[in-house]
Amino acid sequence: MNTYSQERLEDFCKQHALVALLLSAPHSLTWLTGYAPPIQTGPSPFEGGPALAWVAGGQLTLILSDAESAAAKACGVAVQDYTSYTIETPIAGLPNQAEALAKVLSAFGSLKGAIGVEMNQLSAILLDRLRESLPLASFQSLDGMLDPLRAVKSPPELERLRAALSLCDLAQAETKRLLQPGRTEIEVWGGVKTKMEINAGGRLPVLADFIAGARTAEIGGLPGRYALQPGDAVIADIVPRLDGYWGDNAGTHFVGEPSSELRKIYNIVLATLRRGIAAVKPGLRACDLDARLRGLIRDQGYPVYPHHSGHGVGASYHEEPRIVPYNQMKLEPGMLIAIEPGIYIPGVGGVRLEDVVLVTSSGCEVLTSHLGNA
Repeated sequence: MNTYSQERLEDFCKQHALVALLLSAPHSLTWLTGYAPPIQTGPSPFEGGPALAWVAGGQLTLILSDAESAAAKACGVAVQDYTSYTIETPIAGLPNQAEALAKVLSAFGSLKGAIGVEMNQLSAILLDRLRESLPLASFQSLDGMLDPLRAVKSPPELERLRAALSLCDLAQAETKRLLQPGRTEIEVWGGVKTKMEINAGGRLPVLADFIAGARTAEIGGLPGRYALQPGDAVIADIVPRLDGYWGDNAGTHFVGEPSSELRKIYNIVLATLRRGIAAVKPGLRACDLDARLRGLIRDQGYPVYPHHSGHGVGASYHEEPRIVPYNQMKLEPGMLIAIEPGIYIPGVGGVRLEDVVLVTSSGCEVLTSHLGNA
């Protein structure tokens, strides 16, 4: 259990006069309990919706399938499970989950007041059961409201994040080692993912942009059958989840010697990244950091990239603070942000470089080391 997260959530409930919570977003559950629902194979046909967390009266109960209950209990939380896979009856994951939810709520039938609910990932049958079980309560959507709470990391979270980020650095080194003319994107990527999983000691969910040659001007994409050519740029934006927390970094590597134009834009992006990192400090607005990074690219006469300048990393691989033009959130000590400027030129190629930093009381600490003295 994450005591820090629980305390922040209790303060949140008091501030918003909420008597209970029903959480359904996987990253909320990981942030609150340390339990990381499995995602390697996607939604299970044997289970209901995402695992739920019911928080009331100072107690927390996870509602999930019997396939997940042992791992959840190991995190020190109470569990109400339901039958998932069976050969005795037809598979009925959602109805079974709804019954498990109703069983938990049966002790709260007289509860009055506002209950915060993460609605966006809650199945209709579960919402119906919630309303039926708590007829005296009112319900308030929580979607997006917990994001600022999750933005500041606790020491246990930082420990997990450092481990995930070390995998990202490992992956960049392996990418560089495996690049050779004639190898395909997917061949190189297979070696990189294998290296990460051997190091982690098990399978890893991984999000990645892994593209080479002309496709680097298109910002991102999955690895394919393209065979590397001398001089190609290779964008490797690698995002693995380890123990429920995500790492992230991006490197641009070259197959041999790049063209003078590619080398030029690489140096511009690297300088932009480093100047952006140097600007990070508490009180800086996310939109101002975004404007600084975009302005540095624009001042060099290049088109401004169409994606975010950065984002938070944690139990979700893209969270607050988002480094984008609209976001006036101020940076605080304990926030973790990936910073990733880029330049993309059709007919030439693209470059994106990304480091992850931890905001400190006086500036920031760079947590990824893959760029070294580049």
